[in-house]
Amino acid sequence: MKPLYAILATASCASLLAAQAPGQESNARNVLAKPATEQEPKNSPQRIVVTASGFRDTELRTPYTFQTIDQLDLLENGSRTLPEALRYTPGVMIQKTAHGHGSPFIRGFTGRRNLIMIDGIRLNNSTYRGGPIQYWNTIDSLAIDRLEIIKSQGSVLYGSDAVGGTVNVMTKSSGFRGESDGQAFHRGSAFYRFDSNSISHTSRLEASVGEGGAFGLHVGATYRDFGDIRDSEVGGMPKTGYDEFDYDLRMDVALSGAATLTLAHQAVKQDDIWRSHRTVFFEPWHGTTLEPRDLARIYDQKRTLSYLRLAEHDRPGALRSYSLTVSFQQADEDFNRTRFSGMNTRMELDRTRVDTFGAALAMESKVGGGTLVYGVDYYQDGIDSSRRDVLTDPGGNLVSIGVPVQGPVGDKARYDLFGAYLQHRMPVGEQVEVTLGGRYTYAAADIDVLDDGDGNPIAADRSWDKATFNLRATYLMSKAVSLFGGASQAFRAPNVDDLSSLKSSRSDEIASGSLNVDPENFLTYELGSRYRDRDVSVNASVFYTDMSDAITRRPVGAVAGTGEVITAPTNGADGYLWGAELEGTMRLCDTLTATGMVAYVDGEVDTFPTTESLTSVREPVSRLMPLTSSLAVRWQQPASDLWLGVRVTAVARGGRLSTRDRGDTSRIPPSGTPGYLHVMLNAGYQASESMELFFTLDNATDIDYRVHGSGLNEPGINAIVGGKLSW
Repeated sequence: MKPLYAILATASCASLLAAQAPGQESNARNVLAKPATEQEPKNSPQRIVVTASGFRDTELRTPYTFQTIDQLDLLENGSRTLPEALRYTPGVMIQKTAHGHGSPFIRGFTGRRNLIMIDGIRLNNSTYRGGPIQYWNTIDSLAIDRLEIIKSQGSVLYGSDAVGGTVNVMTKSSGFRGESDGQAFHRGSAFYRFDSNSISHTSRLEASVGEGGAFGLHVGATYRDFGDIRDSEVGGMPKTGYDEFDYDLRMDVALSGAATLTLAHQAVKQDDIWRSHRTVFFEPWHGTTLEPRDLARIYDQKRTLSYLRLAEHDRPGALRSYSLTVSFQQADEDFNRTRFSGMNTRMELDRTRVDTFGAALAMESKVGGGTLVYGVDYYQDGIDSSRRDVLTDPGGNLVSIGVPVQGPVGDKARYDLFGAYLQHRMPVGEQVEVTLGGRYTYAAADIDVLDDGDGNPIAADRSWDKATFNLRATYLMSKAVSLFGGASQAFRAPNVDDLSSLKSSRSDEIASGSLNVDPENFLTYELGSRYRDRDVSVNASVFYTDMSDAITRRPVGAVAGTGEVITAPTNGADGYLWGAELEGTMRLCDTLTATGMVAYVDGEVDTFPTTESLTSVREPVSRLMPLTSSLAVRWQQPASDLWLGVRVTAVARGGRLSTRDRGDTSRIPPSGTPGYLHVMLNAGYQASESMELFFTLDNATDIDYRVHGSGLNEPGINAIVGGKLSW
């Protein structure tokens, strides 16, 4: 018998609000060349997930809330960047300080409280700040095969930072093991996309060669030329365009029938990304204000990742599988802030470079009738951070060059992060599986040069260790229904940014560091259920996260003559977040499929709103995601090469504001961010075996809107056209 919510979903699918139901890709939409009735046979296997439990797992057995997104999802939803790929995921809000940035808020958390990985390797480093960050956009969305989003998973498998969500981006490969053994293969594709709103061009070339079952090489390159966006109220938004060039290489070699050696390298380079909302290009919107205005705020970013991996699966014996990975990453960020200083002009030129070495060993064994995953991981950051202050007179002549003690974070710093973990899943009877796990983490920061607050250099070192646990269970009520839930601990060790930051933050705010902060602790309780059959799938979950010793910013002074407030971190914040998510997919008939979602997040936390606040005040969590819902319907005739779709997204007003939100006057209107109703139309056509064409009319009604907490409006009506040629 179907559960009540599945019956309700079947009876009123039009009231479900959209986004992809996990594991329901083939239910939610059809591959361009495949008829709807052939897309998912009744005996098709469930979606396989690897990030949630550390091993291959079916969706009904997974004791966490998760979503999966692949290249077709990005194409059909008009997604431009990796952060935008998550915008129709329940419980996720994509804040943009700039058009070239994008920071997901996952169940109320953003920045360093969410963990992003590439092929299982941590992208997070110890310079990540607590507020919205731009680094998710340094992953080339066109180089992705798929990604998995696991919410409220906790820190057992992946360590510090895995609080709100863990996102594992899986990059493209040659797929040589899927080719005929001993047969040479080669294939390639060319992709192009044009955006009419900003007159933007995106192109990618990629190719794979190799021998089936023996080896494969995949290479790709992406170029993006984004123009300035515009909307129906403020018009053109200068300095919102930028350029980007990316490339990726991956070589896989079979050492045996089950063992594979992988060597991969990827690089991303972005130029001239402006945070224009803090500059002379600021445009008032629904009461937002900004004074004074900087002349420029410009970011250039480079990121590279190289790794070598030896992995073997389905081995005989006690050790069923293992993966040994050694990685090296470089993140290079240049920031130019230019402003008036009296009659002169001051340029603050910041540079931060982070070199990260990583090593991880993950293993899986059958133990006691269950599955045990266990391993160790180690990451070490080496940080160089500097600043130059260049002062010029009104004629452009050099007045002085200053070199402060440190840059945006402490200079010549090292950060070590070590973890050892194990997690065991054990059947209890025929219908219940219990997952129990634990991790030990050691973190240490050693900073050679940081400002003591008076312009004098000092050195500092701190270390912490922590044990975290989780307990989860899944109850298989039938072949189509499962219940899941449990409790997961998460924590975040203070990083180099917490200890030594010295940079511009929100409107009229300078963020400084503190050597006295300690780890943050979180405990999430979650209860959910999944239902799946051929025509209907429904996922529902509720969660509650308890925050203790969370790091918050406290005003401690002001910069003379500028009006800027100086804030410092402190472990003064206890609080909570809770929310509910419902998502579903229903095949209405052979030609129509509907998908939908609705999500709500709320919470409060202790804050110190003013310099006079000696005791904390309980306020709403900053930048809470408004009530959000979406509905998508897709039409495709059986055996047709054409499909058509429409998506309607409704977002309520973002009016639950903290004191710091109300002070963020350049981004958040005084009465909160207005709600909106967004309409997107899309279509695809398989012109031939080798040619796919697509069309999206984004913001079809040309509404004027902004995602809550963002620094600029989203584009107005935007026709996106393009195609992919394969050979």
